[in-house]
Amino acid sequence: MQTLLKYVLSLFFPLVLSTQFLQAEDLKEGSDFITLQKPLNAPKNSIIELFNVSCPHCASISKVLPNLFSFLPSEVIFMPYHIITSAPFSSQASEVLAVSLSLDKTQKLSPKDSNSNFKRVLDSYFNANFTQRKHFKDAGSFISYGLNAINISEEVFNSTLKESHTQELLQAWKEATQYANIQGVPSFIINGKYLILAQGLKSEEDFIYKVDYLLGL
Repeated sequence: MQTLLKYVLSLFFPLVLSTQFLQAEDLKEGSDFITLQKPLNAPKNSIIELFNVSCPHCASISKVLPNLFSFLPSEVIFMPYHIITSAPFSSQASEVLAVSLSLDKTQKLSPKDSNSNFKRVLDSYFNANFTQRKHFKDAGSFISYGLNAINISEEVFNSTLKESHTQELLQAWKEATQYANIQGVPSFIINGKYLILAQGLKSEEDFIYKVDYLLGL
């Protein structure tokens, strides 16, 4: 996997990448990533993103993720975890996003897909927060805005919110808050145990390479 990725990246980013940059030994624990003492319950070949819809850096990295997914094998699993913060309507955002992922599961859509319910809700909230600079008057209007992005009613939202899969997602996200406390959001955890250190990231290409490398550990 890593050899192919190096070749593809060298074609697309010849001015950025070098042979020295792509040496595996350049990835060092403590400066590029850390190994979590308490791994998350995640399968092999998985990427967990800890994020929040009110985070501008999360909105920026969301534009990079399609490039990452295009370079990685299709079997790599993307697991988005919305972390509740002190931002307005943060808990409501978790509920709408969890519902969207439950709907995706029913419809056999991956959150990596551009037409997934998750991606449509996520993009709508990022657009509202950082392009339109929209101010929601209350929690109801915030929820309705997300539901409109995927054309579902409040009845469908409320019934899906009560489903076991949705509640399990919300509980997993709540428990993952401890990992977001390490360096904030966005944070990426590979295979449930390798946290990429944001301070060590040099570029989009560096990010893609590190994800790929850690997936192979």
